[in-house]
Amino acid sequence: MCKTKKQGNPRKPGIMNSTMQTTELSRTLITIAAAILILAGMKVAAPFLGPLLFSIFLAVIFGMLLHWFEKKGLSTRIALLSTLVIFLSIVTLFIVVIAGMFLQILSELPRYQNELEKTLVLNSPSVSIPGINPASPTVQDLIHSLSANAAGMLMGVSNLIVTSILILVTTLFLIFEARGFSSKLHQIIEEYRPGDLNRFTALAQKNVDYIIIRTEVNLAMGIGVAIILSLIGVKYAIFWGFLAFLLGFIPYIGFWLAVIPPMLLAWFDLGPVSAILVLVGSALVNLIAEYIMFPHLAGRGLALSAAVVFISLIFWGWILGEFGVLLAVPLTLFVQLICELFEETRWISVLLGAVE
Repeated sequence: MCKTKKQGNPRKPGIMNSTMQTTELSRTLITIAAAILILAGMKVAAPFLGPLLFSIFLAVIFGMLLHWFEKKGLSTRIALLSTLVIFLSIVTLFIVVIAGMFLQILSELPRYQNELEKTLVLNSPSVSIPGINPASPTVQDLIHSLSANAAGMLMGVSNLIVTSILILVTTLFLIFEARGFSSKLHQIIEEYRPGDLNRFTALAQKNVDYIIIRTEVNLAMGIGVAIILSLIGVKYAIFWGFLAFLLGFIPYIGFWLAVIPPMLLAWFDLGPVSAILVLVGSALVNLIAEYIMFPHLAGRGLALSAAVVFISLIFWGWILGEFGVLLAVPLTLFVQLICELFEETRWISVLLGAVE
Protein backbone atom coordinates (compact mmCIF):
# COMPACT_ATOMS: atom_id res chain seq x y z
CA MET A 1 0.00 0.00 0.00
CA CYS A 2 1.12 3.43 -0.81
CA LYS A 3 1.15 5.74 2.09
CA THR A 4 -0.52 9.00 1.41
CA LYS A 5 1.56 11.96 2.47
CA LYS A 6 -0.24 14.32 4.76
CA GLN A 7 -0.59 17.75 3.29
CA GLY A 8 0.61 20.33 5.75
CA ASN A 9 1.27 24.01 5.76
CA PRO A 10 4.08 24.46 8.24
CA ARG A 11 5.11 28.04 8.95
CA LYS A 12 8.67 28.99 8.31
CA PRO A 13 10.65 30.24 11.34
CA GLY A 14 11.19 33.62 9.70
CA ILE A 15 7.47 34.12 9.15
CA MET A 16 6.71 33.07 12.73
CA ASN A 17 9.25 35.52 14.13
CA SER A 18 7.88 38.30 11.94
CA THR A 19 4.33 37.54 13.11
CA MET A 20 5.39 37.53 16.75
CA GLN A 21 7.20 40.84 16.37
CA THR A 22 4.15 42.34 14.66
CA THR A 23 1.92 41.09 17.47
CA GLU A 24 4.19 42.54 20.16
CA LEU A 25 4.39 45.86 18.31
CA SER A 26 0.60 45.94 17.97
CA ARG A 27 0.15 45.28 21.68
CA THR A 28 2.61 48.04 22.55
CA LEU A 29 0.89 50.54 20.26
CA ILE A 30 -2.52 49.60 21.62
CA THR A 31 -1.24 50.02 25.18
CA ILE A 32 0.21 53.46 24.40
CA ALA A 33 -3.02 54.53 22.66
CA ALA A 34 -5.07 53.37 25.64
CA ALA A 35 -2.78 55.27 28.01
CA ILE A 36 -3.20 58.45 25.95
CA LEU A 37 -6.98 58.11 26.03
CA ILE A 38 -6.94 57.55 29.80
CA LEU A 39 -4.72 60.58 30.39
CA ALA A 40 -6.92 62.74 28.14
CA GLY A 41 -9.96 61.66 30.13
CA MET A 42 -8.15 62.42 33.39
CA LYS A 43 -7.32 65.93 32.21
CA VAL A 44 -10.94 66.61 31.26
CA ALA A 45 -12.18 65.25 34.60
CA ALA A 46 -9.40 66.95 36.63
CA PRO A 47 -11.71 69.28 38.66
CA PHE A 48 -13.48 66.19 40.02
CA LEU A 49 -10.75 63.56 39.72
CA GLY A 50 -8.01 65.55 41.50
CA PRO A 51 -9.84 65.88 44.85
CA LEU A 52 -11.08 62.30 44.56
CA LEU A 53 -7.57 60.90 44.05
CA PHE A 54 -6.31 62.99 46.95
CA SER A 55 -9.11 61.60 49.15
CA ILE A 56 -8.25 58.05 48.05
CA PHE A 57 -4.60 58.69 48.86
CA LEU A 58 -5.47 59.94 52.35
CA ALA A 59 -7.83 57.00 52.84
CA VAL A 60 -5.08 54.54 51.91
CA ILE A 61 -2.74 56.10 54.46
CA PHE A 62 -5.28 56.13 57.28
CA GLY A 63 -6.55 52.71 56.20
CA MET A 64 -3.06 51.37 56.87
CA LEU A 65 -3.20 53.07 60.27
CA LEU A 66 -6.52 51.32 60.92
CA HIS A 67 -4.96 47.99 59.97
CA TRP A 68 -2.01 48.72 62.29
CA PHE A 69 -4.38 49.35 65.21
CA GLU A 70 -6.10 46.02 64.52
CA LYS A 71 -2.76 44.20 64.45
CA LYS A 72 -2.06 45.69 67.89
CA GLY A 73 -5.13 43.87 69.20
CA LEU A 74 -7.80 46.58 69.09
CA SER A 75 -11.28 45.65 67.96
CA THR A 76 -12.44 46.87 64.56
CA ARG A 77 -14.76 49.45 66.10
CA ILE A 78 -12.13 50.86 68.47
CA ALA A 79 -9.51 50.87 65.70
CA LEU A 80 -11.87 52.73 63.37
CA LEU A 81 -12.76 55.23 66.08
CA SER A 82 -9.08 55.83 66.89
CA THR A 83 -8.27 56.35 63.22
CA LEU A 84 -11.09 58.84 62.78
CA VAL A 85 -10.05 60.75 65.92
CA ILE A 86 -6.46 61.03 64.64
CA PHE A 87 -7.62 62.13 61.18
CA LEU A 88 -9.99 64.79 62.54
CA SER A 89 -7.36 65.95 65.04
CA ILE A 90 -4.85 66.51 62.23
CA VAL A 91 -7.44 68.41 60.18
CA THR A 92 -8.38 70.54 63.22
CA LEU A 93 -4.74 71.27 64.00
CA PHE A 94 -4.16 72.32 60.41
CA ILE A 95 -7.14 74.69 60.43
CA VAL A 96 -6.29 76.17 63.84
CA VAL A 97 -2.63 76.81 62.99
CA ILE A 98 -3.37 78.35 59.59
CA ALA A 99 -6.28 80.47 60.84
CA GLY A 100 -4.48 81.57 64.02
CA MET A 101 -1.32 82.66 62.26
CA PHE A 102 -3.30 84.34 59.50
CA LEU A 103 -5.20 86.40 62.08
CA GLN A 104 -1.92 87.39 63.75
CA ILE A 105 -0.53 88.54 60.43
CA LEU A 106 -3.71 90.53 59.77
CA SER A 107 -3.33 92.24 63.15
CA GLU A 108 0.11 93.50 62.04
CA LEU A 109 -1.14 94.60 58.64
CA PRO A 110 -1.79 98.30 59.51
CA ARG A 111 1.83 98.79 60.56
CA TYR A 112 3.07 97.20 57.36
CA GLN A 113 0.67 99.40 55.39
CA ASN A 114 2.15 102.55 56.92
CA GLU A 115 5.70 101.44 56.22
CA LEU A 116 4.76 100.41 52.71
CA GLU A 117 3.19 103.82 52.06
CA LYS A 118 6.41 105.52 53.20
CA THR A 119 8.45 103.28 50.91
CA LEU A 120 6.17 104.00 47.97
CA VAL A 121 6.27 107.73 48.57
CA LEU A 122 10.07 107.70 48.68
CA ASN A 123 10.19 105.77 45.43
CA SER A 124 7.23 107.50 43.75
CA PRO A 125 9.19 108.72 40.67
CA SER A 126 9.89 105.09 39.71
CA VAL A 127 6.39 103.82 40.43
CA SER A 128 4.30 103.26 37.34
CA ILE A 129 1.30 101.03 37.97
CA PRO A 130 -1.95 101.39 35.98
CA GLY A 131 -4.69 102.95 38.08
CA ILE A 132 -2.27 104.45 40.67
CA ASN A 133 -1.31 108.10 40.89
CA PRO A 134 2.53 108.07 40.74
CA ALA A 135 2.76 111.41 42.55
CA SER A 136 1.33 110.07 45.81
CA PRO A 137 0.81 106.32 45.74
CA THR A 138 -0.89 104.84 48.80
CA VAL A 139 -1.97 101.42 49.91
CA GLN A 140 -5.56 102.53 49.28
CA ASP A 141 -4.59 103.12 45.64
CA LEU A 142 -3.08 99.67 45.47
CA ILE A 143 -6.22 98.13 46.93
CA HIS A 144 -8.38 100.11 44.50
CA SER A 145 -6.30 98.93 41.55
CA LEU A 146 -6.85 95.32 42.64
CA SER A 147 -10.56 95.69 43.38
CA ALA A 148 -11.47 94.52 39.89
CA ASN A 149 -10.07 91.10 40.79
CA ALA A 150 -11.88 90.90 44.12
CA ALA A 151 -14.76 88.86 42.70
CA GLY A 152 -12.35 86.35 41.19
CA MET A 153 -10.41 86.08 44.44
CA LEU A 154 -13.62 85.55 46.39
CA MET A 155 -14.69 82.86 43.94
CA GLY A 156 -11.30 81.17 44.32
CA VAL A 157 -11.57 81.16 48.12
CA SER A 158 -15.10 79.76 48.00
CA ASN A 159 -14.01 77.03 45.57
CA LEU A 160 -11.13 76.17 47.92
CA ILE A 161 -13.51 75.85 50.87
CA VAL A 162 -15.95 73.69 48.91
CA THR A 163 -13.13 71.46 47.62
CA SER A 164 -11.70 71.07 51.13
CA ILE A 165 -15.10 70.06 52.52
CA LEU A 166 -15.55 67.60 49.65
CA ILE A 167 -12.14 66.03 50.35
CA LEU A 168 -12.85 65.83 54.08
CA VAL A 169 -16.25 64.15 53.66
CA THR A 170 -15.06 61.78 50.92
CA THR A 171 -12.04 60.73 52.97
CA LEU A 172 -14.23 60.04 56.00
CA PHE A 173 -16.54 57.79 53.95
CA LEU A 174 -13.57 55.99 52.39
CA ILE A 175 -12.04 55.37 55.82
CA PHE A 176 -15.36 53.91 56.99
CA GLU A 177 -15.33 51.58 53.97
CA ALA A 178 -11.60 50.87 54.06
CA ARG A 179 -11.90 47.35 55.43
CA GLY A 180 -14.66 46.22 53.11
CA PHE A 181 -13.10 47.81 50.04
CA SER A 182 -9.71 46.27 50.82
CA SER A 183 -11.19 42.77 51.05
CA LYS A 184 -13.15 43.25 47.80
CA LEU A 185 -10.03 44.44 46.01
CA HIS A 186 -8.13 41.46 47.41
CA GLN A 187 -10.76 39.07 46.01
CA ILE A 188 -10.74 40.72 42.57
CA ILE A 189 -6.95 40.52 42.29
CA GLU A 190 -6.92 36.89 43.45
CA GLU A 191 -9.52 36.00 40.81
CA TYR A 192 -8.11 37.81 37.78
CA ARG A 193 -4.37 38.19 38.50
CA PRO A 194 -3.52 35.86 41.39
CA GLY A 195 0.18 35.90 40.61
CA ASP A 196 0.37 39.67 41.04
CA LEU A 197 -1.23 39.95 44.47
CA ASN A 198 2.12 40.55 46.16
CA ARG A 199 2.95 43.29 43.67
CA PHE A 200 -0.30 45.13 44.34
CA THR A 201 0.34 44.81 48.06
CA ALA A 202 3.83 46.19 47.50
CA LEU A 203 2.28 49.14 45.64
CA ALA A 204 0.14 50.13 48.62
CA GLN A 205 3.01 49.58 51.05
CA LYS A 206 5.39 51.58 48.86
CA ASN A 207 3.06 54.58 48.84
CA VAL A 208 2.59 54.34 52.60
CA ASP A 209 6.36 54.11 53.10
CA TYR A 210 6.84 57.16 50.89
CA ILE A 211 4.34 59.32 52.76
CA ILE A 212 5.75 58.24 56.15
CA ILE A 213 9.33 59.00 55.13
CA ARG A 214 8.29 62.22 53.40
CA THR A 215 6.42 63.30 56.55
CA GLU A 216 9.46 62.59 58.75
CA VAL A 217 11.77 64.55 56.44
CA ASN A 218 9.31 67.45 56.14
CA LEU A 219 8.89 67.54 59.90
CA ALA A 220 12.65 67.82 60.30
CA MET A 221 12.74 70.61 57.71
CA GLY A 222 9.86 72.48 59.32
CA ILE A 223 11.43 72.30 62.79
CA GLY A 224 14.80 73.32 61.41
CA VAL A 225 13.34 76.32 59.55
CA ALA A 226 11.35 77.40 62.63
CA ILE A 227 14.47 77.24 64.83
CA ILE A 228 16.59 79.21 62.37
CA LEU A 229 13.92 81.88 61.90
CA SER A 230 13.51 82.17 65.69
CA LEU A 231 17.26 82.63 66.16
CA ILE A 232 17.34 85.31 63.46
CA GLY A 233 14.32 87.04 64.96
CA VAL A 234 11.80 86.63 62.14
CA LYS A 235 8.19 86.92 63.28
CA TYR A 236 5.77 83.97 63.10
CA ALA A 237 8.64 81.47 62.91
CA ILE A 238 6.40 78.56 63.92
CA PHE A 239 3.93 79.38 61.16
CA TRP A 240 6.66 79.55 58.50
CA GLY A 241 8.07 76.25 59.76
CA PHE A 242 4.61 74.70 59.51
CA LEU A 243 4.29 76.09 55.97
CA ALA A 244 7.67 74.57 55.06
CA PHE A 245 6.44 71.23 56.44
CA LEU A 246 3.30 71.33 54.27
CA LEU A 247 4.83 72.58 51.04
CA GLY A 248 7.68 70.11 51.41
CA PHE A 249 5.35 67.48 49.95
CA ILE A 250 5.80 69.23 46.59
CA PRO A 251 9.16 67.88 45.33
CA TYR A 252 12.03 70.30 44.79
CA ILE A 253 10.09 73.58 44.61
CA GLY A 254 7.62 73.41 47.50
CA PHE A 255 10.16 74.06 50.24
CA TRP A 256 11.57 77.12 48.48
CA LEU A 257 8.09 78.52 47.93
CA ALA A 258 7.66 78.33 51.71
CA VAL A 259 10.98 80.12 52.33
CA ILE A 260 10.22 83.18 50.16
CA PRO A 261 7.66 84.89 52.50
CA PRO A 262 9.80 84.75 55.69
CA MET A 263 12.83 85.88 53.71
CA LEU A 264 10.93 88.94 52.45
CA LEU A 265 9.59 89.57 55.96
CA ALA A 266 13.11 89.41 57.37
CA TRP A 267 14.29 91.89 54.73
CA PHE A 268 11.37 94.21 55.52
CA ASP A 269 11.76 94.05 59.33
CA LEU A 270 15.43 93.32 59.95
CA GLY A 271 17.31 94.23 56.80
CA PRO A 272 19.03 92.46 53.89
CA VAL A 273 21.62 90.68 56.05
CA SER A 274 18.87 88.87 57.98
CA ALA A 275 17.17 87.92 54.72
CA ILE A 276 20.43 86.42 53.44
CA LEU A 277 20.81 84.51 56.72
CA VAL A 278 17.28 83.11 56.27
CA LEU A 279 18.17 81.96 52.77
CA VAL A 280 21.48 80.38 53.79
CA GLY A 281 20.02 78.70 56.88
CA SER A 282 17.07 77.32 54.94
CA ALA A 283 19.41 76.03 52.23
CA LEU A 284 21.46 74.21 54.87
CA VAL A 285 18.33 72.63 56.37
CA ASN A 286 17.14 71.57 52.92
CA LEU A 287 20.55 70.13 52.06
CA ILE A 288 20.67 67.98 55.20
CA ALA A 289 17.04 66.82 54.90
CA GLU A 290 16.83 66.15 51.15
CA TYR A 291 20.33 64.89 50.34
CA ILE A 292 21.29 63.11 53.56
CA MET A 293 18.20 62.25 55.61
CA PHE A 294 15.75 61.31 52.82
CA PRO A 295 18.11 58.99 50.86
CA HIS A 296 19.13 57.32 54.13
CA LEU A 297 15.52 56.62 55.12
CA ALA A 298 14.22 55.74 51.67
CA GLY A 299 17.11 53.59 50.50
CA ARG A 300 16.68 52.05 47.07
CA GLY A 301 13.14 50.81 47.70
CA LEU A 302 11.52 54.14 46.85
CA ALA A 303 14.10 55.12 44.30
CA LEU A 304 12.92 57.08 41.28
CA SER A 305 15.07 58.94 38.84
CA ALA A 306 15.50 62.58 39.92
CA ALA A 307 14.71 63.69 36.39
CA VAL A 308 11.57 61.53 36.39
CA VAL A 309 10.40 63.08 39.68
CA PHE A 310 10.84 66.60 38.32
CA ILE A 311 9.17 65.79 35.00
CA SER A 312 6.32 64.00 36.80
CA LEU A 313 5.79 67.14 38.87
CA ILE A 314 5.19 69.12 35.68
CA PHE A 315 3.27 66.34 33.93
CA TRP A 316 0.81 65.50 36.70
CA GLY A 317 0.40 69.17 37.47
CA TRP A 318 -0.65 69.68 33.85
CA ILE A 319 -3.03 66.71 33.99
CA LEU A 320 -4.62 67.24 37.43
CA GLY A 321 -3.65 70.77 38.48
CA GLU A 322 -2.54 71.44 42.04
CA PHE A 323 -3.57 67.95 43.18
CA GLY A 324 -1.35 66.47 40.50
CA VAL A 325 1.59 68.41 41.95
CA LEU A 326 0.85 67.07 45.44
CA LEU A 327 0.40 63.49 44.22
CA ALA A 328 3.15 63.49 41.58
CA VAL A 329 5.42 60.97 43.32
CA PRO A 330 2.66 58.55 44.50
CA LEU A 331 1.07 58.59 41.02
CA THR A 332 4.44 57.95 39.39
CA LEU A 333 5.10 55.07 41.79
CA PHE A 334 1.68 53.70 40.85
CA VAL A 335 2.47 53.90 37.12
CA GLN A 336 5.87 52.29 37.68
CA LEU A 337 4.45 49.29 39.53
CA ILE A 338 1.55 48.86 37.10
CA CYS A 339 4.01 48.85 34.20
CA GLU A 340 5.92 46.06 35.94
CA LEU A 341 2.86 43.80 35.72
CA PHE A 342 2.82 43.60 31.91
CA GLU A 343 5.52 42.42 29.55
CA GLU A 344 4.74 45.13 26.99
CA THR A 345 5.24 47.98 29.44
CA ARG A 346 8.00 46.63 31.66
CA TRP A 347 10.53 48.79 29.83
CA ILE A 348 8.64 51.89 31.02
CA SER A 349 9.09 50.76 34.61
CA VAL A 350 12.84 50.41 34.00
CA LEU A 351 13.00 53.94 32.54
CA LEU A 352 11.18 55.38 35.57
CA GLY A 353 13.57 53.76 38.04
CA ALA A 354 16.68 55.35 39.42
CA VAL A 355 20.01 55.01 37.67
CA GLU A 356 22.11 52.33 39.35
